[in-house]
Amino acid sequence: MHSMRLQVSISPLRCFKIIHNIQSKRNVIPSAVCYYATSVDIDAFTSEFLERFKAKQKNAVTNVSSFSIRHFMDISNKIKDITNMTIEDIQNLILHLISKNKDSQVEQVLTDCLKTRKFIGEPTLKTLFRHYSGMGKTDMVAILQTYCSQGDRILYKRYGQYLHYLAKAQCMKGNSDKGLSILKQCYEKNEHLRSHYRVIFRELIQDSVMNRSEASLVIFRKYVLEFSETWNDHYPLVCFWHICWSSTWFSDQMLSNELLESSKPLQNIIQDRSTAFSITILRQEFNEDAVLRLLQTLLKYEMMDSYVKVLQVLFNFKLRQRDFRGCAEIMRNCEVLGVKLPADQQGRYIKMLIHGRPAVESKPTDKPTSKNFKLKF
Repeated sequence: MHSMRLQVSISPLRCFKIIHNIQSKRNVIPSAVCYYATSVDIDAFTSEFLERFKAKQKNAVTNVSSFSIRHFMDISNKIKDITNMTIEDIQNLILHLISKNKDSQVEQVLTDCLKTRKFIGEPTLKTLFRHYSGMGKTDMVAILQTYCSQGDRILYKRYGQYLHYLAKAQCMKGNSDKGLSILKQCYEKNEHLRSHYRVIFRELIQDSVMNRSEASLVIFRKYVLEFSETWNDHYPLVCFWHICWSSTWFSDQMLSNELLESSKPLQNIIQDRSTAFSITILRQEFNEDAVLRLLQTLLKYEMMDSYVKVLQVLFNFKLRQRDFRGCAEIMRNCEVLGVKLPADQQGRYIKMLIHGRPAVESKPTDKPTSKNFKLKF
């Protein structure tokens, strides 16, 4: 680029004005170009000025960015002083922190509570244990155990050192064998908490089946049979069988059959409770396929009394649905097996044939969702 030069006029007044303007802007214009002459090199002044401006702006942006990151990190990690806070305020703070997944801050608050001899209530502790065990965060469950052991020894011993929450956290994390092993130890040592352990066992079974963890199913099968054989506690076994039986997955259905073949107590329970199981699954899930498979199982083990009762339940369901074909098949099945249905059901079937009303479509069967059911032995 050609150099551009500004020629100064011979007029003394004009020359004085130019020199005065240059002197008044010495803080902006580099000293190298502040010389008194009849010409000013515009290119040299512009280039040097732009380079200094770019360097200044670059440093300014870097400093601002660094300050902003540190500023927001300090705000996010800032922990409130709980010295003058009430127990209720501390509990609300902890619940707010877990809703924001601030685990490190929750840990710090618990540490400060121990230092200041402030102990949060049992309901809040249970909320924390349920939250972190359900998330599979074994480290946070261990921290809560340490807090409880130092804060309230009586509560700590009453609830079996809260080991059942550690067992649940291990299972949710994927360590089913280790988690169920811990739960087994809890069951052995704390008889007064066995009802609570059964509930946790049921929840773990439901999660394992619903999440299609084949490796976990093998481990759960081992432990439910062990609980049944060692302590005659058949509740986990029945829960496991029930959720596999009601599943729409073929592998789960085969597993339910294997459980029946492996356990005589389970066969006796199914024989006694088959009618209740059938009524519940037809009413809640419209799962006719599960009831048909149950009929085959009852016929296989020659449980004819239970078979007839379940068949009556299914026939009553078909009548309500006005399923002509389904009712006719049940009637033919009764003739083959020499089984008679109650007179009132036969009368309703004849009336339906006379009136000839069309069948009502039943609701589609979906994969069973997590559900709670009560069994009494």
